[in-house]
Amino acid sequence: MAMKRSVVMVLAGMCIGALGAGQTLFFAGDSTLDDHGRKPCPPYASWGTTLEGFMKEGCKVDNYAKSGASSSSFVRDGYWAKLIAKVQPGDFVVMQFGHNDQKHSTDFYRRYRYTPVNGKFEEYYTRFVEEVRAKGATPMFATPIVRGTFDSDGRLIDRCDENGINLRSYADAAIALGRKLDVAVVNMNHLTRELLTKKGKEESMKFFVISTGLIKGKDGEPAKDVTHPIKAGADAFAKLFIDDVKARKLPVAQLFR
Repeated sequence: MAMKRSVVMVLAGMCIGALGAGQTLFFAGDSTLDDHGRKPCPPYASWGTTLEGFMKEGCKVDNYAKSGASSSSFVRDGYWAKLIAKVQPGDFVVMQFGHNDQKHSTDFYRRYRYTPVNGKFEEYYTRFVEEVRAKGATPMFATPIVRGTFDSDGRLIDRCDENGINLRSYADAAIALGRKLDVAVVNMNHLTRELLTKKGKEESMKFFVISTGLIKGKDGEPAKDVTHPIKAGADAFAKLFIDDVKARKLPVAQLFR
C-alpha cells in the first residue's frame, strides 16, 4: 500500500500530457529566441530555452526559433514544417515574431523577411493556430520583446517606419488576433518594456549583447546590439513569462514548478 502511495506521489510531481507523455513547450520565433540548436553561442542566450530550467520533471522545451526569421520566412524556409511534425496532443506551441517581419529597408528584407502587419502577418499566425489545434495541442502568442533603445532623455522608444509601424504594432496585432482566435497571449513586449523602463538605460544594457563589448553585430543589427539577450536578459525575461502565466493561471503554467 505504501509503495502504491509513493508511486502516485512521484507521478503527481511530473508533467503528464494528454496521452501520458511529458509535455513539450515549442517555440517558433526569431533570433531573440534562437538557442542555436542547444550549441553554445556566447554571448547570446534564449529566454525561451531558459524556461526549461524551471519546468517540472518530464517537461521540456523544443526551440525551433531561427536567427533572421520572420513569420513568413519561418514557413518558407521549412522550419514550421519541422516543428509541427513533432507536436503531440497536450503540447504547447508559442509563436513570437515581429523583429524581422517589420524590416523592409532593403530589397533583401522586402523579398525574404518583411511580413506586413496588416494582412500577411495575421494570415501566417492564423495558419499556425489552426495547425497546432489540429494536432491536439495548444497555441500561444508571445509578443516580441522590446529593443533596449533609449532616447537622449533616457526614455525607452520604438522607432517607427515611414508608415508609423513599429515593433509594438506587431505586438498589438498579435494581441488583437489572440482575442479573435481565442488564443492566450503573453505580452512580452509590454512586460519587457515595463522592466526596462523601471531599470533605466544603464541597467537595461546589462540584459543585451551591447554590455559584452562584442564588436560584430548580428542579423543586420548594429554592433552596439540592444536587441539580443545575453544570459542576464534571458533569465529576467523568462521570469516575466513564468510569473505572467502563473498569475493568470494559464494552462501552460502547469509545466512549471
